[in-house]
Amino acid sequence: MRFILRFASAAFALAPLSYISAQAAPVVSPSAGKNLAMDFRTIVITQGMPDTGVIQGHAIGSSDKLRMDLTMKGPGAQISPLGGPGGAVTMILSDSGKTVTYLDSKATHYLRVRPAEMLAQAQQTGVRMTFSGTEATVDNLGAGPAILGHPTSHYRIGTGMTITISAMGQEQTVKISSASDYYYANDIRGVINPFASLSGGDMAAMFGSSSKEFADKMKAMQAKLPNATPLRASSSSTMISQGQTRVTNTQAEVTSAQWVDANPKVFEIPSTFTPVTLPGMAGTTGAQGGAIPPR
Repeated sequence: MRFILRFASAAFALAPLSYISAQAAPVVSPSAGKNLAMDFRTIVITQGMPDTGVIQGHAIGSSDKLRMDLTMKGPGAQISPLGGPGGAVTMILSDSGKTVTYLDSKATHYLRVRPAEMLAQAQQTGVRMTFSGTEATVDNLGAGPAILGHPTSHYRIGTGMTITISAMGQEQTVKISSASDYYYANDIRGVINPFASLSGGDMAAMFGSSSKEFADKMKAMQAKLPNATPLRASSSSTMISQGQTRVTNTQAEVTSAQWVDANPKVFEIPSTFTPVTLPGMAGTTGAQGGAIPPR
């Protein structure tokens, strides 16, 4: 059963923030070539953990690429396999969120992750996953408060599913669900979403290729969301496995936003960085070349 626990934990640990935008939308900026830059703060409280997690972040990008420089404090803030509690890490999202590259500037290492392919590869090596009880809903709750001088619209998003993972003669069922409130800026059209993991976007990126039912529901839900950038989000998520329930509450808010000229090199891996691997991922012997799955 340890293998299944390791696989499930790895899958969810590598998913956060792996989906840039709720919809593939054109960037609307004051002038061509501009990127949206924003600072944000996320507070994470996980049931059973004594410390509150805090993530301070700076994001810059467009609808197809995003860089986030994060400082994390506390166990609830751990979102990277390279950065420990209290550490700093950089994430570069490309391919509209399908590829996540973690950079550790202190150790000059990087790890590239493709969550959806990671799960597909795991299934090819004998891991079997079945999905049931998939849910993806959205409600328009009308006008929200002004945030940083921007008028907003308030949406409530719900996602959930039950995953049964079978491998090596063992089986485990994991039930996950989340309810999130999003406040989208009416005057900043669809650009970047640093809070995608709160809306189920990370689940869509990971499980969409494995569960057509869930992918269809997510697509229908996303079609109802505005083509806009969120400035505030809150979420309560629940994971139930082996008779244990873990509840995580998250509050996230953009504290500044502006259009800037970005150097294209900020979205590249520095030439001096070396790749690292996570041994034993999804039951494999480890990815090569700093990528999961290996290229």
